[in-house]
Amino acid sequence: MDSTSSGEPVDPASPPPYIFTGSTVTLPSYSAELRPQEQTLQSQPRQRRPSNGAASISASEYVYCNKYMTLNLGRKIYGTDIPSYGRNSIITGTLTVSDFNHQSHLNILALKITGKVIVVVSHPSIPIPPERRTVLFHTENLWSASESTPRPESPQTFSISFPLPTYARGSSSVLPPSFSSYSSSIELDVRYSLAVEMTRQGIHRNQSINTGFYYLPRSSPTHLLEVQVAPGSAGGKTDEETEGLRWKMVEANLDRPNSGQDGSVLGLPLPLIFVSGIPIPFRASIISLDLGLSERTIRAALKVQLIQSTLINGVASRFRFQSIVATGDIWKVERGTGSGIWDVTGSISGLRRGAEMSWKLMNVVEIQYSVQITLASVGSLPGSRWEEVIQLVTDEDPDEFALDEALERPAVGLLG
Repeated sequence: MDSTSSGEPVDPASPPPYIFTGSTVTLPSYSAELRPQEQTLQSQPRQRRPSNGAASISASEYVYCNKYMTLNLGRKIYGTDIPSYGRNSIITGTLTVSDFNHQSHLNILALKITGKVIVVVSHPSIPIPPERRTVLFHTENLWSASESTPRPESPQTFSISFPLPTYARGSSSVLPPSFSSYSSSIELDVRYSLAVEMTRQGIHRNQSINTGFYYLPRSSPTHLLEVQVAPGSAGGKTDEETEGLRWKMVEANLDRPNSGQDGSVLGLPLPLIFVSGIPIPFRASIISLDLGLSERTIRAALKVQLIQSTLINGVASRFRFQSIVATGDIWKVERGTGSGIWDVTGSISGLRRGAEMSWKLMNVVEIQYSVQITLASVGSLPGSRWEEVIQLVTDEDPDEFALDEALERPAVGLLG
């Protein structure tokens, strides 16, 4: 048992006591170790996993059942609790009906696969209707009754096979990944589900099995360049001679007019496509004749951040919500070759491998990333700011012969 400074025993289940001596108060000693009745609270600003619906009854396979049917969607993938699929994967499985002889009123066995995007924005003064978009819809009859169709033997197993499309339904945008994000201002949910439904004639109750599934498409720099032009590949001043990299160098916007030559030029390597979890290098050249400028003051004034923006581009609403997902580390600050020039190099790190990916659903929502570099005012050097949109992908380029196969595997890192 613990004791106070006065030697009195303290119950370990109770909060640490304050000791009053006349008009003075002796604060208790605090410890990082939790007492029996204490717990650590951790904020969770966003949740990446959608709700998963029914639970599998098997430890090794995704198996769901009720009294009449058993749905098997194959072997489990480590790190997932529901079926998970990559880009252009094929949903395969079996549906077994236990006893057709006792299902004389059975009319249709149907498979339904759907994907929906739901955006809810909360505004203190403007009522904004939710934005809902169906990005995937597929239905097919696995079996239907007719006078010419004999009843199958029992039990009867039906095969399921459905290739996931590249593009969202009715859109030129690629099918978006499973995604959930909640805050006081916005709720964004990209959810996919699979259902098998047993429709029976008359007053007999219909039966169904429902489960969610994750769509986790991988992306790589090569794949991204094949489907779109890399952002930022044109414009700006480039330097092709630094460490074998091409750089996009841009003059930063100054906070106030500058009559002298003071300023800063900031840069990122081209193309502006980076792998989540691999450090993103950056450069800066600061120009100032201010004698008070030093390595210490530059390190204190320069701030580099990786920003995630959720852009709502619906018919009824257009908003942008931002959060900081990583910060930059300055490696080196040194004097450059010219008078009054300081060269800064560093990198942005802190992202988990394969956990972030840029994506967009046209006219609905976009998850966008940007590098924001801010230089606070130091002496005669005015403050400046620069922000450049980049693309994040989940994976480095695999071997060219294995590219298609690699992209079909789900990017489990996106689950967070």
